[in-house]
Amino acid sequence: MARETHQDPAVIQALNEWFIPVRLEGRTHLDLVRQFNVAGAPTTLLFSPDGQERHRFPGFYPPEEYLKELAKGR
Repeated sequence: MARETHQDPAVIQALNEWFIPVRLEGRTHLDLVRQFNVAGAPTTLLFSPDGQERHRFPGFYPPEEYLKELAKGR
């Protein structure tokens, strides 16, 4: 994802316009993996400003599909 989807200009624009992007490596943040029940990588979690999970989508998505998933969490 980091080398493909997250490098796409439209994805970059959407992430920076709609969200505060944070990328974590699950192997070094196992406490968060457990807290948010992340079953595999990559997994994208989208939260509201008050910290409520709005949407999650596990797995790799090409840019066009990733943008569709991001829109579900706006």
